[in-house]
Amino acid sequence: MVKNRLSTKEAAKLLGLPEQTLRVFLQSSKFSEFATAIKREGSKHWIYYINAPRLYDYLKIKEPA
Repeated sequence: MVKNRLSTKEAAKLLGLPEQTLRVFLQSSKFSEFATAIKREGSKHWIYYINAPRLYDYLKIKEPA
């Protein structure tokens, strides 16, 4: 079964970016084609959602089996 969600670590590796750079980009909606970042209310923490099939499509690569 293929995952529909990737961690920031997995996505950063696929994109060739440092993980912290990816987080900053997500917080500024740079990769809205496949991901979003939501700031938790009353907190300094963020939640990241990275849609795996959309990222693979963005990168024009095949999904892992």
